[in-house]
Amino acid sequence: MIDLHIHTNNSDGSDSVIEVLKKAEKHKLSHISITDHESVNGHYQLKDIDVKKYFSGKIIPGAELKNYYKDRVIDILAYNIDIDKFNNYLEKNYKSKTHRMLETKNLKHFYKQAKGYGLVLDPIETIEWNPDSDWGSVVFYNELKKHPENEKKVPEDLWASFSNFKKDYVYNRNNMFFLDKKDDYPSPAETVRQVHLAGGVAFLAHVHEYKWVKDKIQYIKNLVKDSGLDGIECYYSNFTEEQTEELLEYCKNNKLYSSGGTDYHGTKRPGVEVGIGKGNLEIPEETIKDWYIEKI
Repeated sequence: MIDLHIHTNNSDGSDSVIEVLKKAEKHKLSHISITDHESVNGHYQLKDIDVKKYFSGKIIPGAELKNYYKDRVIDILAYNIDIDKFNNYLEKNYKSKTHRMLETKNLKHFYKQAKGYGLVLDPIETIEWNPDSDWGSVVFYNELKKHPENEKKVPEDLWASFSNFKKDYVYNRNNMFFLDKKDDYPSPAETVRQVHLAGGVAFLAHVHEYKWVKDKIQYIKNLVKDSGLDGIECYYSNFTEEQTEELLEYCKNNKLYSSGGTDYHGTKRPGVEVGIGKGNLEIPEETIKDWYIEKI
């Protein structure tokens, strides 16, 4: 069995690289990939330890990257990359885009839009929040709702729930509060290009987590056409057997590679374990036979 979607404390996971290796060995995995967000630091750490002391299987160099596509942020998994080449790209294009920077910018955007609609808000400099961990959209929505007089100034569905606010107003360019992230994240086509330049292959991550996508197969068709993606993450902790089978069949019939992983985050995502997801996930080693090449 394998697990090609694992996060460590080099991004938003809780476990160290060594802790992940121990858990992979416990579940007798043959291959794993550490896929931290916009980071390959975990793979540099692997060079400084005796991996075989903790894990007897193979480790595929990897990373997970945010992309902007059709007004939404999606994730692409990079595998089999040259970590030095890919790290150069990450340093130039992601290092300055910290959570603090992006969410501060987002909060300022929402405040600016709100003023245009005459909404009542406390001064932005008086808001108590942590830009290193909080989300600008959540902070703004809570502030909006704190003032009852705003209810009559915004659409009823926006006032009804944060989910509506985010889905229909933040991500809809035809509505108030639309947040354009094209300057924050690359297009899938650019990400795929950079992955290929680093000698790797690129996969769409957890497509069934994108709840706004009604027709997942058509979405994949369009994305592959627009970006040149190599494959799809077909196995995932939250997927049903039917969803996995449909994705595997689509990859088989359309000459796309397949992959799979748990999206393990340690204590940051309780209930998901390395190798087995929520307890019943089994990703066969043959999943990667068409694309994995061990780098010596």
